[in-house]
Formats: sequence, C-alpha cells, structure tokens
Amino acid sequence: MRFQPLFLFAHQQTGTDALNNPIMELVQISESEGRFSNWTAEQIALDNREVTAHNRKIITRETKENLLKAVTIQFDGKYHTITQIRGEDTDRWRILVVNRYGSDEL
Repeated sequence: MRFQPLFLFAHQQTGTDALNNPIMELVQISESEGRFSNWTAEQIALDNREVTAHNRKIITRETKENLLKAVTIQFDGKYHTITQIRGEDTDRWRILVVNRYGSDEL
C-alpha cells in the first residue's frame, strides 16, 4: 500500500479582539500517513447515495485522540473536513470519512 502524508489541523486561540472575542487560527497539531480507501458495494447499499457521492474514506494509524482534536486535514494536497471517525486505538486502523471536495485553501 502506498501511503501519503496526512496533516491534522486544529483551532488555537492567538489573541482577542477589541470586544474580547477570541481570535482563532488553524495550526498543525500532528503529521501522520494515510491513503484513500474505496467504498464497498455493501457500504453503498447500506448508506444512502449522498454519503458515498460526496465523501471519501481515508485509512490511517493516527490516534483517535488527535483525530478528535482536528478540525480539518490536509491530504493529497487538498484540505478536507472530517465528517466521521470509525475505529478505536485498539484497532489496527482508523477510518476517516471526509468531505470529498476539499479545496486548495483553508
């Protein structure tokens, strides 16, 4: 299997504005590896078509703790939003269901 770099980003407070509202910035919290995975025919049949048409699956060994902290990930040169995390740290892999249409910018 060919793995690619997977970067996890989370919001971090960098200051406050004049009204004391927090100013948040995306910062990289972790770097790991992952690869895209295909939907199986069974998953397509169980989930509605909207899920498989607009989302992709990524498998990774990153810890679930870091994945839960992440707001967005950078994978395959694009940014994606995590919509679901499947698997525990006791499993060999965690499966991320991500928004398929990532953009080049945050």
